Amino acid sequence: MTAFDDAGPALGPAVCGSVSADAPRERPAATADLRAVALDASTTLMAAEPDEFDTKLRWGLRSVGEQLDVDRVAVYQSAGDGFERTHAWTASDADDWTTARIGPVERYDWLTDCLDGFDPVAVSHPGDLPAAATPVRALLRAEGVGSFLAVPLVVDWQLRGVVTFDTERVGRRWPDDVVTVLGEVAELFGHALARVRRERLLARQNERLETFAGVVTHDLRNPLSVVLAALDLARETGDDSYLDRALDASERMNDLIDGMLTLARRGDDIGETEPLDVGTVARRAWSSVETADAALSVVDAPAPVEGDPDRLRSAFENLFRNAVDHGGPAVAVEVGSLADRAGFYVEDDGDGFGDAEDVFEYGYSTDDTGTGFGLFTVRRVVEAHGWSVETVDAADGGARFEVAFAGPGVVPA
Repeated sequence: MTAFDDAGPALGPAVCGSVSADAPRERPAATADLRAVALDASTTLMAAEPDEFDTKLRWGLRSVGEQLDVDRVAVYQSAGDGFERTHAWTASDADDWTTARIGPVERYDWLTDCLDGFDPVAVSHPGDLPAAATPVRALLRAEGVGSFLAVPLVVDWQLRGVVTFDTERVGRRWPDDVVTVLGEVAELFGHALARVRRERLLARQNERLETFAGVVTHDLRNPLSVVLAALDLARETGDDSYLDRALDASERMNDLIDGMLTLARRGDDIGETEPLDVGTVARRAWSSVETADAALSVVDAPAPVEGDPDRLRSAFENLFRNAVDHGGPAVAVEVGSLADRAGFYVEDDGDGFGDAEDVFEYGYSTDDTGTGFGLFTVRRVVEAHGWSVETVDAADGGARFEVAFAGPGVVPA
């Protein structure tokens, strides 16, 4: 028995909302100790650098969990139509949760309705949950949970996730003052997560600006020199063919600028996500690319996946341009589902990659007129979704890009 087990009668078996005024209160000393541990963990988090934040958050979860004498503590952040586990701690004598995602919202609406109202959810015995919470009860039983507390993660009056505490033993009480402290913990964790998210976003934006500056000072210098030299020669000789050279160089500069602006504005970020039919997105992208006599076939398209429709379309457009540019105007392109894992491939019957290993690197191009942005953009879009992309040789010697959906935060629709 611990300091959190001798506070008198237990709470109701399953409470959604603020704990009632006549609920038992914890011993003041025990509550003060919990608040001190929570404050220490939160202070450490607020001072953590982005590269050490995840480690210190897990340490904070451990500190609070051990003081509270629970078996597991986890942070689930909002992701699409549910909550994705991003950080967790498990006591050495307990088993980890196998459920990395709580969703979709419609399935767990009893729980999510409580959280949407910024109310905690206290469960002393899963068997006493109401009928409306049957999916929650099934989840807790599957994970061997005897008692459970979910505290909303709220930042700037918006629900950003949930912090969960649970024990394997049944009948754990969740006194009012303990829930209040844990609500403060969740609030502080939420602000710390928001801060580090902003700092990481700023770091990515600075990286994009550095790339942008590098392109401006380096990549644009060459075509600009061509334009100036060609115009001088046209003026001196009266030969209009030099103007064609200047026009070609100007068009390359325009392509470079378009690529730079896309990178600077969007970078690694994705917008609102929705269930996407990969085949449909691919066909729409094909219609917006100059494909000459090239042909597209979509075979065995994968199941819908959660993603940003504009960014995924951009990735397809760049893959298709690459196929036409390097495979010729009559290249055949195929989009289909991966056989060994969730994802899709884009394959052409062109010349393939040979020994190239850095096709996704910024600036890589086998064509003097290429910008080196196309496949670089593809990788950024794919990784922004939490997916992965790789190149392999197609069966007939052409190029094949394989995009796998497996990854954190990725949820097939």
